[in-house]
Amino acid sequence: MAALTAIVLSIGLVWWSVHSTRQSVVEHALLLQTQALEQMGRTLAFRLEQQQKPLQALASALAPHVAEPRAVLQSMLQQQVSMGRLFERLQLADAQGQLLVSLQGGQAQALDGLTGPERDVLRRGLEDGKPLTKVWMHPDGADAVLDMLHVVPLRDEQGRLVGVLGGSLQMPAQAFLPAAAGTDNDEKAGLLVLGADGKIIARNERGHWQLAGSSETAWMRDAIDADWIKSVQVGAVGEQRGQQLWSAVALPWTQWILLKVSDVQALAPGLTQREQWTVVAVAVAAAVALALVLALIAYPLTELYRRSQRALQSQLVDEVDGSVRGSLWWRRLSEHDWGEAQALRNALQALGRSREVQHERQQEMQLQLQTLMDYAPVGLVVTQASRIQRVGMQAARILGYTPRELQGMPVHRLCSSSHVYEQLVQRIRRDLDIYGQFDSETCLQRKDGNVVWVRIHGQSLQRMRRGWEVPKREAREDFLVWEVEDVTTQRLVREQSGWKAMHDPLTKLPNRAAFAMRLQEWLRECAEATAAAGMDAGEPAEETTHGVILYLDLDHFSQVNQQGGRQAGDEVLGHIARLIEASVRPQGWVARVGGDEFAVLLPGATQQEGMRTAQLLCMAVQDWEGAWNLMGVSIGLLVIDARRYTVAAALKAADMACYAAKRKGRNRVEVMTQAA
Repeated sequence: MAALTAIVLSIGLVWWSVHSTRQSVVEHALLLQTQALEQMGRTLAFRLEQQQKPLQALASALAPHVAEPRAVLQSMLQQQVSMGRLFERLQLADAQGQLLVSLQGGQAQALDGLTGPERDVLRRGLEDGKPLTKVWMHPDGADAVLDMLHVVPLRDEQGRLVGVLGGSLQMPAQAFLPAAAGTDNDEKAGLLVLGADGKIIARNERGHWQLAGSSETAWMRDAIDADWIKSVQVGAVGEQRGQQLWSAVALPWTQWILLKVSDVQALAPGLTQREQWTVVAVAVAAAVALALVLALIAYPLTELYRRSQRALQSQLVDEVDGSVRGSLWWRRLSEHDWGEAQALRNALQALGRSREVQHERQQEMQLQLQTLMDYAPVGLVVTQASRIQRVGMQAARILGYTPRELQGMPVHRLCSSSHVYEQLVQRIRRDLDIYGQFDSETCLQRKDGNVVWVRIHGQSLQRMRRGWEVPKREAREDFLVWEVEDVTTQRLVREQSGWKAMHDPLTKLPNRAAFAMRLQEWLRECAEATAAAGMDAGEPAEETTHGVILYLDLDHFSQVNQQGGRQAGDEVLGHIARLIEASVRPQGWVARVGGDEFAVLLPGATQQEGMRTAQLLCMAVQDWEGAWNLMGVSIGLLVIDARRYTVAAALKAADMACYAAKRKGRNRVEVMTQAA
């Protein structure tokens, strides 16, 4: 048995060494490949911004003259000789979407000569009010050609949208897209461009981009699904698929995907037949040596086993002193133990002596747990299989019972009827399945028969310890941890018209008007405090109070409404709102200021403190384990000087910082230190 074990271990060790080394090479190559593809994407984004800059400069010059006659605007565009050489076509439209000027090669064209797709892009630029780019690809002989249309908004001095300016140019695909040679005679390797549906649009053949035919895209249909495409749109993806390495990144100007496919065998070839025989020979030699070592090690363990058997047969175990469990007969039978046998004997003796210590420690931990639950600032309840196992003092007071009376009580006894209990169970199960946690308000019955409205929030114990190494037999899914809060008074307050006017009915958070009022009050308090400090010192106060505004905009929230419907979107907003409120409480003040936009006021916070809070919010939203876990949040951070900012200016500056965060990649924090 020792020899057989040694052979198996030797061969397994050699195989694992070879496999792990090869896998390490493959993983490193995949990392480098993905990083290189990310760099390609950043380079393309930079080149795209450089193309937009001349058009933005021209838009700034034309914005004050949009109301001029069409002939004047056409003359101004024709005077831009350098712009005519850069863009093949220029189009100017007003704020109502009416096309004013259309130039091609510096010459005026008919206003109805634009294609449908070009008009759609100009119209979208008016709707969004932001710079955008649309790219089309079509064949030109053996190569592919890119048609690029850049659209930038025209704004007057007050920031109002007065029109859009479009510039079109055409260039070979290999002049803009990166070039990389694919594997010889392998149609499944190389550099590819995929559409939003996962189909191959073009592939690079030794530096030349060509449109892909239907036969070339057949192998991709079963390899790409909608979830994979969504993950690439969120960020760069690198993975190994069989004998291929896939690296993909979303291109910055469209929903296209740049995909790099490499052959694993070319990067890390396997062992040759001669190398395999060499490995086998080395494994056999190592197995023989290991078998000898195992035989030497097994001797004292075998003796220990034989002596243990004799001790059991002679019933020496019954004669052991209970205070030192196992010490007498182990000492009698282990006079010649050494090595592992001696260590095992000492370990067994230590285990016997520590049984009482472990029991006392367990009792102490149970007491500590109950103390923490009793003195927690919120009511805590632990249930198993719809039965209360542990309850804190705060929760017991809310329900009118003592903790001992609630322990072991079925949850349905706290509900006013079986129908209420069934609805509660259904809501909890549904929220746990979709979001991994539950949050709801329900009506429970106190011990004295009165009803109390409580807000329950919690999650399964399995999810709370998802990062622990828990054996499968302990991963009980029927354990739930509840937070119970009395909201009876709050529900009465919500019925007041004043509360409804200043709060969002969906998330129960203050609305935009309430946030503006709260910000105005804080600015006034800061101004009064600064003035009072100046009067006390006998001179004008130079220092002022600072604070931080965080403007949050959820990323990819529109996909939730598209995939799950309006109800799912409202539920997600409710969960995210409570997540944000819990993350900034009590230092901050949260409000919902738009559809998927939130604002946080951190009075007296520094820029470092605000950045730390914003980064925590980014991680909290990204780690939220709902059914739509692709969400992130873009945050604009504004440091407020109470002497320089008004409410409108502060909100606008924070919104502009949030827009900058979205433009620079989303799921990040962007700082705005000056008013917009």
